[in-house]
Amino acid sequence: MRENRPPRSVRVIFGYDPTDPIAVTLTVSGATGAGSVVWRFARRLLADGARRPVGLGDVRVRPIVLRGQPALALSLCGLASTAELELPAREVAAFLWRTYAKVSIDAEAATIDWTDEFRFMTGVGARRSRVRPGVRTHHART
Repeated sequence: MRENRPPRSVRVIFGYDPTDPIAVTLTVSGATGAGSVVWRFARRLLADGARRPVGLGDVRVRPIVLRGQPALALSLCGLASTAELELPAREVAAFLWRTYAKVSIDAEAATIDWTDEFRFMTGVGARRSRVRPGVRTHHART
């Protein structure tokens, strides 16, 4: 959104794929006039954001009141700009319940191939080698 300009209506569509149970997709149409923009982020952000401000990166969610009704403020931070979306909490909750019917929050971790998810880390899923005496091992800081 640009400063000193009134907000505009956009079409927002949430999507969910049970084969990737942790993530949701958000497709925003009509914001730039150049087609749709798709964001992918953790389903948990929507659930937790209905109760308290959450998110540390490009996607942040917080509860608000919009025209007297519960709503969610969803901030999407891109390289060149930030979009602030206001979403009716009732519709977001209904979407989340449909996703939980497909994969419950308790079961989502069991459906993930953790070895594949962490394949980028050296040694995950591979046979561990022995550390020889006198050889220093360096670990990346997180």
